Amino acid sequence: MMSINYYPANERLWLALRLSKLPLEALKIDATTEAIVITEMQRVIYANENARSAGVAFGMDATTAQLLSNCEVHLRNRTLEKQALNHLSAQLYQFTPYLETYECEYLPHSGLLLEIFSCLQLFSGLQSLASKIFNCLKDAHYSFEYGLAHTAKGAWLLSFKHYPICGNETQTIFCERLKSLPIHLLQDYPNAIDALKKTGFTTLADIAKQIDAQKISSIKKRLGAEFTEYFCGIFGIEQNFQQNSLFANPLPNYKPLEFFSDYIQFDYPITQNDQLYYPVESLLQNLSDYLQKRQLECQHIEWTLSDIYHNKFLLNVHSDTPESHWQLLYDLTLIQLDSRELPFEVDSLTLICRNTNSMQNRNQLLVFDHSRKSRSVGRSFAITMAKLKARLGDQSIYKLSYRDSLLPEKSHCKISFNDTPNQNLPPIHKKSLRPTWLLDCPLMIEERTQGLYWRGKLNLLAGPERINAQWWEKPVARDYFIAQRHDHVRLWVFFDLHQKAWYLHGIFA
Repeated sequence: MMSINYYPANERLWLALRLSKLPLEALKIDATTEAIVITEMQRVIYANENARSAGVAFGMDATTAQLLSNCEVHLRNRTLEKQALNHLSAQLYQFTPYLETYECEYLPHSGLLLEIFSCLQLFSGLQSLASKIFNCLKDAHYSFEYGLAHTAKGAWLLSFKHYPICGNETQTIFCERLKSLPIHLLQDYPNAIDALKKTGFTTLADIAKQIDAQKISSIKKRLGAEFTEYFCGIFGIEQNFQQNSLFANPLPNYKPLEFFSDYIQFDYPITQNDQLYYPVESLLQNLSDYLQKRQLECQHIEWTLSDIYHNKFLLNVHSDTPESHWQLLYDLTLIQLDSRELPFEVDSLTLICRNTNSMQNRNQLLVFDHSRKSRSVGRSFAITMAKLKARLGDQSIYKLSYRDSLLPEKSHCKISFNDTPNQNLPPIHKKSLRPTWLLDCPLMIEERTQGLYWRGKLNLLAGPERINAQWWEKPVARDYFIAQRHDHVRLWVFFDLHQKAWYLHGIFA
């Protein structure tokens, strides 16, 4: 029988911060006087103290909870919860660069995991650092429970059983605390919890004894590899050697959200658009330096014009293609500036770029023949389209795409210039002659004794091609012909079998 060695070769210390009331606090609801519950998929996922005292429990139907407590019901907002976690991560980044968010899969528990061992000396010890972190959370007005352990998963579990931080905790103490925890805290694995309860296991110590007696393979066969890996992560056990890992896993590095912001304060009020040209160019060159040094690109920038009375005017500039150079963004900015008058005398100009993409994520075509020429042609076309859209508006630049319909006037539609058109035409379009220019609305043709007339006499050259459609709504039956006018212009005309009248529908190039 082999005994488990719980002591890691690489020392770590994790602090778990479990935000126990985040579903409620993220909604910013005052829950001091009334019974309030938060629901998701018509089930209660959080109830405040007033609601719980009236009998509301987790997982209860929302209607039953209302009948029991006459509570106020709110829907869970995961987006606001995620924003709250991101905001707290940015605040706690001042204490440690190694932090990550944690969310339970089956229960609405979420919070933050911080590795703090490497920062203890900087903040004069564990108690001093923990006090600073707790004060930061209290100032942000979030309720929390904390846990401390030598592993991240262990710290999260210990947040459900309060232990004060003394500053002299050891890994042996952490392991003993973890062994005393009930198995129902392994909330991400409900099937494993049921199996363990049926076996008679009640605490994590029972699982540890089973591993000591029959090795880890027995737990893996009974409960699966995923649960076994999770349990070993709680104590920091290396499965292959049934001891702690000789090499520690890399720590999760928190990367704070970065964005570019720069401004110019003018010495005198700006009253004309052309006086902004040079400041705009200067700020965009600074942005270009920022993007190129970080191998980034952007498609959207924001300009803010302000006056001495704190009035602001926002100008958004969009580009269809990702840019790291300033020239196109400069041209698009001037197009927007020149199309309007300044709303006031400008005292300062601010440039903000919030969203960027890595250059490495962009696909590039590998071309060996005339590659420089092809890139320059494609670049010129993209610049021309971007300038046209900036001057005329997005709705003025579009593509045509095929739409499956028997009626010619409904067989195409306008789509955005950036979308890919449908060019898979049915066989009828490949066999039959169709005009390049189709009228939006068919025009009636005058029928005389001598023949058909539309701005001149028409002679039928080919046809008919019969089209029957929309039998389920208003039936359409037409015979299409190719006609030639006296000036040799060829037209696409049809005879409406229901209205007994002739119409012009298209003109051939």
